[in-house]
Amino acid sequence: MNTLNIIVPVLAGLVGGLAGILLRGKITRDVKIILAFSGSYLFALTVLHLFPQVYQEDAINAGVFILLGFLAQIVLDFFSKGVEHGHIHQSDQLSKSFPLGIFLALFIHSFIEGLPLTEHSGLEHDGHTHFHTHDLLIGIAIHKIPEAIALAALVFHYYSSAVKTLIVISIYCLATPMGILTGTYLTSGAIENPELVYTRTLAFAIGIFIHVSTTIIFEAEEHHKLNWRKVIAILAGLGLVFLL
Repeated sequence: MNTLNIIVPVLAGLVGGLAGILLRGKITRDVKIILAFSGSYLFALTVLHLFPQVYQEDAINAGVFILLGFLAQIVLDFFSKGVEHGHIHQSDQLSKSFPLGIFLALFIHSFIEGLPLTEHSGLEHDGHTHFHTHDLLIGIAIHKIPEAIALAALVFHYYSSAVKTLIVISIYCLATPMGILTGTYLTSGAIENPELVYTRTLAFAIGIFIHVSTTIIFEAEEHHKLNWRKVIAILAGLGLVFLL
């Protein structure tokens, strides 16, 4: 197992969590720029690399699992209230209760993101070579930073304690490694046809990526006004996929 796949998402989550604590619960314009960059990167990676892979391996059923992932994110979005898109509602900030629903939704979201980050994705099978996991790892890590900032901001509003907030963020950071370990088990050969299982797992994760990335991109404009900083961030995210 590639330890880099484990370490990078955890570090990204901790960096985002610390930033959220330092910002004292505020989502700044710079955070939204990072969101726009990560959303466009995930979108381009999905369209240019992930789509062709899953349809090449399982043309008949890939679309079904992509739609299932998309629908799953709609359900998660209902509970997370769009925190993974950088949204923080004032009612949540003023709430006297711990944002358990938001935390659990983001934990599941991060767990699913980790499922395709396995060594299996770098193997050749039936003459087909999978995309390099580092490309997806970069996208997930970049996306996790503003996501953790938003979660830390909410938790900090509740606890007003940097230490307690960091503990919650640390637990949240375990979600993606848990997904990686689960994905590794599912594709280790312990079950029948691990290649097909991996392809359908990736397709399900693609549905998550499509929902999150398009939502971020469509929300990149504020009050229907052109923001050149966000346009540049989106173009940079698209361009990075071509360079990798």
